[in-house]
Amino acid sequence: MGARGPSVIPMEQSTLAEVLGVEKETRDKLDAEREQAGKWLENARREIEQAHLAELARLRESVAQGEEAARQAARDKAAEIVRQAEIAARQADRFQDDELRQLILRHISVLTGRRDAP
Repeated sequence: MGARGPSVIPMEQSTLAEVLGVEKETRDKLDAEREQAGKWLENARREIEQAHLAELARLRESVAQGEEAARQAARDKAAEIVRQAEIAARQADRFQDDELRQLILRHISVLTGRRDAP
């Protein structure tokens, strides 16, 4: 073995054991970091999913409120149309048939330019 002698082998073994120990420690730390990262990712995924579901519920509620507002606006418009129709019907009812006939004839005579209407 020449210049190295018998004391070199135990020193190489000691260095090798130290390197292997550092490598195992590094591997253990890396595994722990991977586990931590996995937990963090799982928590982040859960939080994002919960936020997504909350936003979806908010949007559904907003749509429901919009639909209800549109229905109410349609009911209000229909009620106004009915009210106007009732007013027009009451106004038409106040004329007797003869009065209505004379009124129509007067309007016709104005439109035609004839003056012989009642």
